[in-house]
Amino acid sequence: MRISLVWKQYDVLVVGSGGAGSNAAETASEMGASVLVVTKDPLSASDTKISEGIATVRASGSEDDTEDTLSENLLLAGGDLPDANITSAFARDSQMAYDKVRANGLRPKISAITKNPDPLPLPMGGHTKRRSIGHKNSGVAFGHANWNSIVKDTKIDYKEDCWLVDIITGNNKDDTKSIVGALIYDAQRGELLAVVCASIVVASGGLSTIYFPKTDTMRGNTGDSYAIAARAGAELVDMEQIQFLPFCLTSPPAFEGLLGGEPVTASYLGVLRDKNKKVILDGVYLRTRAECSAAIMKAVEDGRGTKNGGAYLDMTANKKAPKSGVYFMNFLKGSLPSAYNNVRQAMSKSEAQCEDLWEVRPSAHYMMGGIRVDENCRSIGGSEGLKNNGILGLFAAGQAMGGLFGANRLGSTSLTEGAVFGQRAGKNAAHHARNISGMNPLNKKLFMEKAKKVNSLIGQKGHLHASRIKLSVQKKCWENLGPIRDEVRLNKTKLFISKTRKKLKNVKISNSTKWNQGLIEYLELENMIDTAELMAIAALERNGSLGGHVRADCPNISLFSKPYSTIVRFVNNGVNVARLPRQQTEFKKLIKFKFEEQKKFLGAKILRLMPMILKDRVLEKRYKKIMNIQKPSITVQPGSVEAAFGDRKIL
Repeated sequence: MRISLVWKQYDVLVVGSGGAGSNAAETASEMGASVLVVTKDPLSASDTKISEGIATVRASGSEDDTEDTLSENLLLAGGDLPDANITSAFARDSQMAYDKVRANGLRPKISAITKNPDPLPLPMGGHTKRRSIGHKNSGVAFGHANWNSIVKDTKIDYKEDCWLVDIITGNNKDDTKSIVGALIYDAQRGELLAVVCASIVVASGGLSTIYFPKTDTMRGNTGDSYAIAARAGAELVDMEQIQFLPFCLTSPPAFEGLLGGEPVTASYLGVLRDKNKKVILDGVYLRTRAECSAAIMKAVEDGRGTKNGGAYLDMTANKKAPKSGVYFMNFLKGSLPSAYNNVRQAMSKSEAQCEDLWEVRPSAHYMMGGIRVDENCRSIGGSEGLKNNGILGLFAAGQAMGGLFGANRLGSTSLTEGAVFGQRAGKNAAHHARNISGMNPLNKKLFMEKAKKVNSLIGQKGHLHASRIKLSVQKKCWENLGPIRDEVRLNKTKLFISKTRKKLKNVKISNSTKWNQGLIEYLELENMIDTAELMAIAALERNGSLGGHVRADCPNISLFSKPYSTIVRFVNNGVNVARLPRQQTEFKKLIKFKFEEQKKFLGAKILRLMPMILKDRVLEKRYKKIMNIQKPSITVQPGSVEAAFGDRKIL
């Protein structure tokens, strides 16, 4: 059997229908471009839809929250690896992009006082301002708004159950590459779509399924964005930087990897403890996700981890305070409702009420590197040791793109990232398609060669199953490429990938055309392998711990060291790696940042050491202030977790 080739022609192809893809498609269509959206999952059923539904919106909590302030927060948190032009674009566009999502049906909690969207009561870790806005139905609210943006009129074509096989490029006279189109497997119809287009927006998510089951993301995140772009010749940046959420559940199996809380929800007295109950990190609510994850995994590496390879999150001191404990429980339950529900269902009653410690472990959550682009989401290239390797007509947004977060992503920024750069990608993709329309002649041979390769897999004889090989890849990636690494582990990963790639020719694939699950598993496995190799090479190049990249065999990279990003790309069946120097934050700003940080940590330590009566009084005052509470509308019994404060709820 052969899969038939069906030809399609559009100005812009958008791969992925989550926050980034839907915004890109809508914006490109509004500019008059013909747009096709392809997604392997149902429309808008992405990580966006299962998120906590919290978005960063500059100045939503205070008028003095400037563009420079937000951009600087991103740069400092990211270890100066982010591209300053990209962080500035994020800060500049966050309000406008968020308003556009609201126009498609997003409904935030509105403050009764300001009449504006109401941000969380405390800045999330790494943010210096309150700017993280929650939504009652969490990510579902964003998912519905994204769905509306695609289907609200008939201008945008979309196809579900479609797997991007490869991006097809043509060579230009100046030795650069341009987009010609893409080959897509339409599983529902059993066809190969040859989509001829001038622009492609890659918005097909991250790679966390490489670590399954130790992830809280959708199973479709098999690294497709990075592998396919790299095979087309694109450069990737900071591929060693994976964000692991620190406080995820370790058991039971059905809940493994799911989110239990954020650093900020540990509140003022939360600490991390090892298996011996010794404090390994204090001032948790002031820490970034990367700092918390690193503390947990270093304890595990030293043999001080809990039975499930994690640590204990201890929030009992918050709960024990006679008066403020009531406020803390309402803060905890209201800040991240779906995360708290995970805890209630997975843990005991005493744990859910913070009377006992929570066993937590990092879980793969977000890819902070990705396809190398500029602030307009255009593929770019060129660095020390590399030729210019940008692909004309290739754009990326959301988790597919790199350059915004560097070594650490601040909480609540991902939903805004999808909107900001989805809209930028769509605008520039449409502009590019309009400017070069009719200039690139259709080269059918390129499509036919790709289609021939796919059809050669149909009916492939073999004794191996791609789905089983996937499980071994996931296990090895967690062990050797997970939250803690060293040179030996990384070299083992390279060797494992090399051996696994050779197995592909012995993978059994049926000869069916519609819903060929063997073919689908094969395509995803190939992407997982390619992506893992790129990650391992980048991780070897960064021989020091920084952000989401923790090397057990190397010291932490100093805040004052000259920053650089890693750049990787496929060259002649191998991976080329180079370093891209980044601009360092001014020395006086670094000193000020460290001083303010240490001042906060000292304040947190002093608070913990206060006598209970005084500590309780201080905390009660703080909770009332951040939750905007004048006085309870009902009498609250000490220890109650069902306190109500008028009509006020946190989210």
